[in-house]
Amino acid sequence: MATSTIFHIGIDLGTSQSSIVTSTGKRLSTKTCVGYPKDVISHKRLNKDYLLGSDALKNRLSLDLVWPLAKGVISDDKKSKEATQLVLQNLINLTLPKIKKSDKVYAAIGVPALASVKDKKTIISITENFIDKIIIVSEPFAVAYGIDRFDECLIIDIGAGTTDLCRMYGSIPTEADQRSLTEAGNFLDKEIMNAVWEQYPEVQLTPQIIQWIKEKHGYVSDNSDPAIVTLTKNGQPDSYDITEILHKSCLKLSDAIGNAVQSLVADFDPDFQEKLRNNIIVAGGGSRLMGIDKAIEKSLDNYGGGKATCIQDVEFCGANGCLKMCQEMPEAYWDKI
Repeated sequence: MATSTIFHIGIDLGTSQSSIVTSTGKRLSTKTCVGYPKDVISHKRLNKDYLLGSDALKNRLSLDLVWPLAKGVISDDKKSKEATQLVLQNLINLTLPKIKKSDKVYAAIGVPALASVKDKKTIISITENFIDKIIIVSEPFAVAYGIDRFDECLIIDIGAGTTDLCRMYGSIPTEADQRSLTEAGNFLDKEIMNAVWEQYPEVQLTPQIIQWIKEKHGYVSDNSDPAIVTLTKNGQPDSYDITEILHKSCLKLSDAIGNAVQSLVADFDPDFQEKLRNNIIVAGGGSRLMGIDKAIEKSLDNYGGGKATCIQDVEFCGANGCLKMCQEMPEAYWDKI
């Protein structure tokens, strides 16, 4: 009789990027998108029914792209559910290629805080053929679990579709301890694109160009080097100064986050507000935005000040927390889920 091995995996299922960490030491990150051939020519050229992640983006002109969690929740249509299933299956296949039929896969999956009970049921349903036992948790809680921060602290996870905030204080957070904002990475991309077009209406922009600009030049601090970028107008390249455009757009994101931080501090137990203010941890892709930690601290000037720190392992901090939770979950508890 074949022996059975239990593999534990942690997955951060994000709006734009999804990551996996396994008990075998494998780590992998991919774009959360699936591309389907537009027509018979594109299907003949690619010779595949679909492409995933970066392969889909490289061939996007001949594909219909599906971003199943574009709004922070799984879109309620067959194609989006199928795409989510393909993304999750692909992550597992690439990191656990030698898994046998007798083996078991236990998974903890971090999802945006906006994900409802319905979304969680959808994930359980679409993974039943390749995940044996599953826990689904909010991404900021997964971050906290991964870095052992269960004392009074505030986790801010700035993703593409949502910015999720969660107060920690030694027990499982309630709904009142969390905020979920649509002001996040995708929101900022739209703000930058619209602002650039307002000032330079004839330049040619794509989501990929805007994302590159944001990642290279985006900032919310009071001072920054000039952001001079090369853009095309009717195919002809030229230099454009978008320093002020970027600053104003980025402030719309940081101001929204600052307001949510103020709200979570203001209605917290007053004996512990100071500790909460001085233990703010910023995670997610948006934590790379230059000066975001200082902007959050500045939002607390009228509350006695604060201290924010950006996490180092941005890409895998959520998946690491999910794996840790998965490995530490008592066997008896799995049977109750």
